Amino acid sequence: MYISMKLNKLRLSVISAVIAAAAALCIIVPAFSESEASPAPVLHTIMYHGFTKNNAKQNSYMIDPSFLEEDLSYLRENGYTSVGINELAAYFDSGVPLPEKPVMLTFDDGYYSNYLYALPLLKKYGFKAVLSPIGRACEDADSEKKQDEFYSQCTTEQLREMFSSGVFEPACHSYDLHRLKNGIQGVQKRQDETETEYKRRLHDDIALFRRLLKEKTGAETVCFTYPFGAKSEETEEIVKEEGFRAAMDCEEKPTVLSSPEELYHIHRYLRPNGISAREFFEDKLAET
Repeated sequence: MYISMKLNKLRLSVISAVIAAAAALCIIVPAFSESEASPAPVLHTIMYHGFTKNNAKQNSYMIDPSFLEEDLSYLRENGYTSVGINELAAYFDSGVPLPEKPVMLTFDDGYYSNYLYALPLLKKYGFKAVLSPIGRACEDADSEKKQDEFYSQCTTEQLREMFSSGVFEPACHSYDLHRLKNGIQGVQKRQDETETEYKRRLHDDIALFRRLLKEKTGAETVCFTYPFGAKSEETEEIVKEEGFRAAMDCEEKPTVLSSPEELYHIHRYLRPNGISAREFFEDKLAET
């Protein structure tokens, strides 16, 4: 009897110790997790289009190339590092850390002035960028006898040089859907289209772009850039089905990289003409 009572007491003390330890873990583990969790990286993405030195032709989309150089100088002096789509994918796929102050520079439409001004400036300041050409427009540029910095597109040979340089990474801006027609912007779904017809139209256009890109430049892309930043309810799912890892819009705010899903919502600030780099970046880069 005495021995049995001692064993029962021993069992009770062991059980009490286990319960106390479990209770302590319930308190400690959440507190530890919260204190050790790192905030999601914040990406600021800048959107450029073309450049011209002709003051009379400058506007919101065609800016003086001196502003691009001023921007690159400001970013370098303030410790920003440019990243591309591949670095963003590697961050989520393999845990490869992003730089402390990441910024992404993007150039839309494939203007000749990107080759004329942006390529040498990016090389000079040690930055990389994402270029989103319109496939048909650049293919048509191959037959131009003379290029103009204001309206001409890059030729496919110039694209090849830009992508092989390691400075520019390609993104798909559609082959021939960068249009405004009957109230439809770019790749938006038409009112008279079935879902099947819509998917086929986008698939065919993307296939043409990818074939042109591969055959003429040797490059491939995993990013889709929405023409005009516009899409329909079904568009994002189609972009994913086509194998793209990321997509860029024109919503002007930072991108919080909290999950791989956010790569399909990379937001971008349009860089306007006529304001200094300090004025522009101190406003935009402060947003989180």
